[in-house]
Amino acid sequence: MSHVYLYRALLTTCLWVVVITVSFGQSPIRIGNGNTGGVQIRSSHDNHAHNSTINGLGLLPNETAASRFLAQATLGADYTSIQATTQKSYNEWLEEQFQIDRPFLLEDLTRQLTVMALDSTFARGGDPNRIEPRLLYWHTAWWQYTMTAPDVLRARIALGLSEIFVLSELPDLADYPLALANYYDVLLDHSFGNFRDLLQDITLHPAMGLYLTHINNPKADPSRNRFPDENYAREVMQLFTIGLYMLNSDGTQIMNEQGTPVPTYDNEDIYEFAKVFTGLSFGDAYLFGQRPLSEQSFLRPMRMFDQWHQTGTKKLLLGDSIPDRPIPDGMADIDAALDNLFNHPNVGPFIGRLLIQRLVKSNPSPEYIQRVTEAFNDNGKGERGDMKSMIRAILLDPEARDCYHVDDPWHGMLKEPIVRYTQLCRGLNAASEEGLYRNAMQKFYRATFQKPLGSPSVFNFFQPDYQPIGSIADNNLVGPEFQITNSVSITGYANLMHNWLISGHDPMEFKSIFSGEKYTESRRTYLGLDIEFTMAEEGQLNAVLERLNLILAQGQLSEETKAVIMNAMHDFSAEKPEDQIRLMLFLIMVSPDFLVLR
Repeated sequence: MSHVYLYRALLTTCLWVVVITVSFGQSPIRIGNGNTGGVQIRSSHDNHAHNSTINGLGLLPNETAASRFLAQATLGADYTSIQATTQKSYNEWLEEQFQIDRPFLLEDLTRQLTVMALDSTFARGGDPNRIEPRLLYWHTAWWQYTMTAPDVLRARIALGLSEIFVLSELPDLADYPLALANYYDVLLDHSFGNFRDLLQDITLHPAMGLYLTHINNPKADPSRNRFPDENYAREVMQLFTIGLYMLNSDGTQIMNEQGTPVPTYDNEDIYEFAKVFTGLSFGDAYLFGQRPLSEQSFLRPMRMFDQWHQTGTKKLLLGDSIPDRPIPDGMADIDAALDNLFNHPNVGPFIGRLLIQRLVKSNPSPEYIQRVTEAFNDNGKGERGDMKSMIRAILLDPEARDCYHVDDPWHGMLKEPIVRYTQLCRGLNAASEEGLYRNAMQKFYRATFQKPLGSPSVFNFFQPDYQPIGSIADNNLVGPEFQITNSVSITGYANLMHNWLISGHDPMEFKSIFSGEKYTESRRTYLGLDIEFTMAEEGQLNAVLERLNLILAQGQLSEETKAVIMNAMHDFSAEKPEDQIRLMLFLIMVSPDFLVLR
């Protein structure tokens, strides 16, 4: 069975069983009847009118192909961006993106919002010393970057990296929004850099040190039954670099003579690496073991206190080791350990597969992973770990670009909730008169279990090898995003879409920056639907559907889905044409055709 069919079948079962009532003060429209609602979902290759865009002609920059590319390479693209992309090759687009400087730091905007709250509180006669750090400032900074920054590729890569190098506000970092913003800045800064530099800065970031408990990690003292914390030593191998099992360069597992996978490390290796990550404390600490002096403590790399660093020989992987240095040098030990991991043959296929899963498809072929591994191992100039080389390999690979892969049985991925959210807001030019994208994301998080840097554990919102029970698991495929796809998140997502699109509520959750701030029209966020409303008033509903199909669903709405939507339009005698457009948008956003990126 086709992978696309598997995803669509499972999503159809999940989504269309929900009985959704949509009303604009008239007789309700019922979509779904307890099973599939009479909806037959097929891949769009059944539509002969679309053969010209999915016949595998390669990198032709037509609108549908451009939209599909941007759905993989960005967090959403509007009609103008799609049109502009048809005027250049994909490689040209990538090179332009690589050259864009970052417009601002998330830390800076988070700090500015904090200062605004302090000043406003003081001006109103309040006590600015009682203003506690609030996650809203960091969330607003993230949305401001996502919605306004021109380096849209960097924003997409950073989100993917945040789900590999997982750090979460839970349980201890929610009180330090500057730390979260600064950490995300590190991801943005290194998205186009070298993987080794990224690994170094992640390891030494105090927020990661607090999250994975290697900050203030002292050397062993057997007399006190004290031994180095092993948390980061384990996760830097399992999750950040090499994974659990030895891999061939195509991502397939290496087997021993008994036919079982060969582990990359064992408990002794964890014990040895744990010695390396000792002696680190906050960058502004004057004593080892000191707690953060303030949020500023999280804004510089951790520093080494050599007197608290474990001395002696330390065994590394693949026969390497760190010598017993006559003069303790903890940072030299960390450099050696990270070099050992960086040069491990697993890194290319392990990280390559994870990034492919975040950008293109859940089940890349071994050949695809092999090509990405080769780009990681050597960028053509003898450099290992070049992120730009890996990104090019992922997004320009025939398995990502050739449209006939839409019908490949291994192709496709379920869009994670945050990407659906950003695609809606960016695709439809959500904006406010104020120009600030305030978004607390509390309702979104409760409904979908996802928001940036909000994972419940270091294992991310979903795991790369998750297999939902049913057809996907039966065919030995994986569907990571299905791990947070259940009756709660499906209903919650549909309700959010209803509130935003049918009821006309703001697509971003306003929360005052300071006590007493009013929720005014200038601070509301609206979706930019003026063109669609005008077209609807002129009776161009079919044209509106094709426009939204291109922007949101990459031109992949099946004929059956479009027929369902148009029948709903004809059955729904709206008082205003814009109500029809809102219903149309809602039906697109909950359709399997939108939810599956093919």
